[in-house]
Amino acid sequence: MEWICVPSSLGETPHVTRDTIRNWLQKLASEADLPDQIEGERPNPQLCRRFWYDIYTAVLEGVLEGVEEIAAEQGSSDPQVVMQNYLSDSRSRQLRREFMREQLMGIFNRES
Repeated sequence: MEWICVPSSLGETPHVTRDTIRNWLQKLASEADLPDQIEGERPNPQLCRRFWYDIYTAVLEGVLEGVEEIAAEQGSSDPQVVMQNYLSDSRSRQLRREFMREQLMGIFNRES
């Protein structure tokens, strides 16, 4: 499936409308043959954001676990110190992306 983002003519900067996102989601849910309700709710953007942030926070925990050893070597018991003080923003972002990619591949590439 390929998604094409068409900017709204209403905004000054390219963006898509809430209705466009909702329509994409409904199409995706239909193509994925999702049930009409998940956890008592119809598939909606908020449900997708909840899913995303659940996965993302799990990823952040994994990234922090990965730098715990570095933190200990620096004399810190808090791996967030390493993320904030010893890694560049781009390296920190790269680590989060790598962990997130692994998580999402594991979820979306599962055999049914």
